[in-house]
Amino acid sequence: MTPPLILQRGAEHLIALGPRGLAEFLHELGEATRTEAAIAEHLARWRRLDPAMLHSVLSLHTAGRQFPPALIPVERAA
Repeated sequence: MTPPLILQRGAEHLIALGPRGLAEFLHELGEATRTEAAIAEHLARWRRLDPAMLHSVLSLHTAGRQFPPALIPVERAA
């Protein structure tokens, strides 16, 4: 299942912030929801994934992009 668009764009921004930004976000989320242990368990499972394999599988469904490109609304000319 594809994540909602708001999560896709948020994830792209977090990636742009780098590993430290992502770690700070996960820490903040874990503290706010009291789920730090669960997040750590999920991270441990995801660490077993091979990034190249995941990219290969996802590219079959997204033409090589992690997420569909952002759409920019354009006003129609009068």
